[in-house]
Amino acid sequence: MNSRTWPGGRLIESLLALVVIAVGVMFLRIVHSTPPPFGDPRDIGSAAFFPGLIALLVTGLGVVLLLSAWRPASSVAFESGHTARALVAYALMVAMVVSIRFLGIWLVTMLAVPLLALCFGERRWYVLLALAVVPPALVIHLFEGVMGVYFPRGVVL
Repeated sequence: MNSRTWPGGRLIESLLALVVIAVGVMFLRIVHSTPPPFGDPRDIGSAAFFPGLIALLVTGLGVVLLLSAWRPASSVAFESGHTARALVAYALMVAMVVSIRFLGIWLVTMLAVPLLALCFGERRWYVLLALAVVPPALVIHLFEGVMGVYFPRGVVL
């Protein structure tokens, strides 16, 4: 039984979507207030750029949720997934959070990303090697080099 089959389900989904839109608009208003408290939100180097982008995405998500609340219900049958894989992935993420202080962001992400891919079925060694290098390097460079958000350095790296 989903939220569209019981009375008031669409109304509750619409209200939740409106709350998401209100939160997004509230944060957009904070970021774009006068004078700009965190710098110019249009400047990619300012502290307001990334929160403004996230606030815009949250507002857009609220609009999508509002529109999808009033679509006709589809007759898609969902099959049960692999719960064990999801639990292993969750355990890997918890281990990543716990070990990041000691091992550092580079080593943890270079191990965690290919291990997650391995957990979900990727077996080609060259893809796993590329996943160990490209996403961590790209994300760390974007955050530290472009946006000036520095990750913690560990004892090891």
